[in-house]
Amino acid sequence: MKTTMATLIALTAGLSVLQAQSVTAPASASRKPSTQRAKASPPLVVSTLDADHNGIIDAGEIANASQALKSLDKNADGRLSREELRRRRPTRPASTAVSARPMKKRTSAGASETDRR
Repeated sequence: MKTTMATLIALTAGLSVLQAQSVTAPASASRKPSTQRAKASPPLVVSTLDADHNGIIDAGEIANASQALKSLDKNADGRLSREELRRRRPTRPASTAVSARPMKKRTSAGASETDRR
């Protein structure tokens, strides 16, 4: 019983502190501007059927669905396997501007500034 009461008191105190911090600190000042995440791309089948890429599969796209799905059948066996339905990872273009740098050796934590040089 004592443990239960101590736990409830600790939780109440912790929540009170959190609430007090959120009330006193303005949200815009305490948070860094977040970077926008890229929107998740639709499944490969949906993006294949949506020829005009407007997010809606209309009657014309439904009428051309069999032809669009045949484009996914890489081995032309008349079936779409998991591998054929899986999106390929985007490849990075090889950059010639970035050259490999040699790794620097770490110094020990106790070394002074003059020892590091």
